[in-house]
Amino acid sequence: MEQDILNYILIFGFAILCSFVIDYKKSIKYWYVLLLFFIIGFVDNIFNIITVTYPDVQFIKSHSWNNAIYCNWSPKLYSIVFVLLLLIPLKRIITPDEIGLRLSQKRNSIRFSMIAVLLIFLTALIPGLLGNKGAFDAKTLLYLALMPGLNEELIYRGLLLGLLNKLFDKGFKVLGTNFGWGAILTSVVFGLLHGFQITDDYTIAFNNPFNIVLTGIYGFVFALMKERSGSLVFPIIAHGTIDFFHFLFRMI
Repeated sequence: MEQDILNYILIFGFAILCSFVIDYKKSIKYWYVLLLFFIIGFVDNIFNIITVTYPDVQFIKSHSWNNAIYCNWSPKLYSIVFVLLLLIPLKRIITPDEIGLRLSQKRNSIRFSMIAVLLIFLTALIPGLLGNKGAFDAKTLLYLALMPGLNEELIYRGLLLGLLNKLFDKGFKVLGTNFGWGAILTSVVFGLLHGFQITDDYTIAFNNPFNIVLTGIYGFVFALMKERSGSLVFPIIAHGTIDFFHFLFRMI
């Protein structure tokens, strides 16, 4: 547990350090935004540690599939409730619209998002067909289709990206989409959370560097979708598409 806590401190601390390197003056001015960034990201991950360490707080019991994925509904749901409860006290700092809590899409964004979802489906298809097979499990597929996308997009492409956009202008452009350092830093954090680890003897390890890079790229694509559309709808759909179809093809 101590290693996991240190792991999250280092990952989110690294993002904050990068913020100071990128723009020291704005980081000093908006120190409270960076503090919120750290606290929200840290608490989101702590929910998982708590529910694993103390299974009694799981109101939906966790289960594993094929020793390849751990399905734990409770921390995801706790985190979603945590974010929704923050909306009221944080409304003067960040609005629901800045987080992406809207169904309407910005003009000329739907085609971009639909193409991105299609490409993401294809990237899930190949490794899913080639990966290690396991038994069909409808509960696992339901979890994958819903929870990682809802929780992680709300946190990383929603609240955390929205907070960093307070510091950094959207001075970059790719595929006709404007974005800033917030999209880059949240994608780096997202990738590191899927492979950076402090071991039992307190050394640094990068478990499956390919997965860190690939997840970071996915996170960046999701961020572009959010910035282009102004909404979390398509990032959530895209995230669920990857997780669902990757493992569906490993079950059939």
